[in-house]
Amino acid sequence: MLNKAVIQILCALVVITLTACNGTAPKQKAFTNLEIADSAYEQGRWVEAEQHYHAITEIAPNDFYAWFRLGNSRLHQANIEAAIHAYESSLQRDPRQPKPYHNLAEAYLMKAHQSLQRAQNLAEESSYERLAIETKLKKLREIIYKPISDIPSPAKGLIRY
Repeated sequence: MLNKAVIQILCALVVITLTACNGTAPKQKAFTNLEIADSAYEQGRWVEAEQHYHAITEIAPNDFYAWFRLGNSRLHQANIEAAIHAYESSLQRDPRQPKPYHNLAEAYLMKAHQSLQRAQNLAEESSYERLAIETKLKKLREIIYKPISDIPSPAKGLIRY
């Protein structure tokens, strides 16, 4: 009878220990990914940064910073649609941050620039449409394609789960 009680207690302790350890693994993985992502980001390795920020959003989906940096990493690769999604996801998590709004606007301006370039290619030479498009393209070039606004890396304890 005593052996059965001891076995039950040991089994309960093993389950509790495994459950407790399981909770810290995702946090540690997020911290590791954050360090790697920030390092890649600072060195301009956008594909690698994107992969690690994306991994963080899987582990800590409420972290606005990871979504924001994911958007920047994607925008640096000219993946505008994916960047827009990431910025909007960042703003869903913390709508009080001004930089994701700024970079979202930049992404939409870049998308408008691409659309106007397509229209320019289709418009006839010397037509009114072509001249209007070229004027808009010139103005857009003056306000976009400057450095993307950034947010400094948060302390590791600020990652939200």
